[in-house]
Amino acid sequence: MSRGAPVALKVDVDTHDGMRRGVPVLLEILARRGVRATFFLSFGPDNAGKAVFRLLREPVFLKKMLRTGAPSLYGWRTVLSGTLLPARPIASAFPDLVRRIEAEGHEAAVHAWDHRRWQDHLDRMDRAAVAAEFGRAFAAFSGILGRPPRATAAPGWQATAVSLEVQDGLGLRYASDLRGGPPCRLRAAGRAFRTLQVPTTGPCIEELLAVGVRRAADLRRALLDALAGEPFPVLAVHAEVEGGPYAEFFDALLSELLARHAGIRTLEATAERVLARPEAVPVRELARACLPGRAGTVATSG
Repeated sequence: MSRGAPVALKVDVDTHDGMRRGVPVLLEILARRGVRATFFLSFGPDNAGKAVFRLLREPVFLKKMLRTGAPSLYGWRTVLSGTLLPARPIASAFPDLVRRIEAEGHEAAVHAWDHRRWQDHLDRMDRAAVAAEFGRAFAAFSGILGRPPRATAAPGWQATAVSLEVQDGLGLRYASDLRGGPPCRLRAAGRAFRTLQVPTTGPCIEELLAVGVRRAADLRRALLDALAGEPFPVLAVHAEVEGGPYAEFFDALLSELLARHAGIRTLEATAERVLARPEAVPVRELARACLPGRAGTVATSG
């Protein structure tokens, strides 16, 4: 049986504990498997607890949190961070760990400054606010690694014409802001943007839990099936989940991915492959999509 295309592994780090505990666990698993990944790091305050304000506005978000078992998945310290408990810095608090990511052959890139603010309020942020979020995260990244980042990935897959405009001026190699669809360049509000988008292909564990998928075999099947047959598959994992209670599951999943696909690589490697034929990269409209197990909408291309 022929193997599928190489899978790009996208690791999002959203919280202090995800950085402190989850990233080292993931680095150990990846080292044992001999594979490389891209770590998208949040650098600013861990305001995960401010999701409570979204609960008041969106009952569907409360259902999602209950179905995923958020306290057991993320821990009470994270669930209350930025509200009843102080917001702790995320990647900025662990410069040696950021450097370790690159020292072990992985790609480090920017996820956010304030992950919660971007995910919940981007649609109400003007250009100056968006630029400030990027600016703080880029300054923190450069202060640790001594160079600017080459890629970003939007928290919660949230993107607007404003965020794309600011992003386009940052000199990035690529971005990963979208769910579904092929690698592309985007058009929004009558403007075409230069930055290549490398979308996430399928669901993540939290979304599957929210729709009632619980058994390890069913979770594994859903994740693998979403990647099968895709020319540029991208699997998104979260340091808080696959580096936490689902670490053993993730280790076994990597084994199956290596058996079914022609390797696991960074998103930068996928972007390089796409950009080798720039004339073949489509320009697609920025769109919004509702996904099973996810409250609200995410950015996609139409």
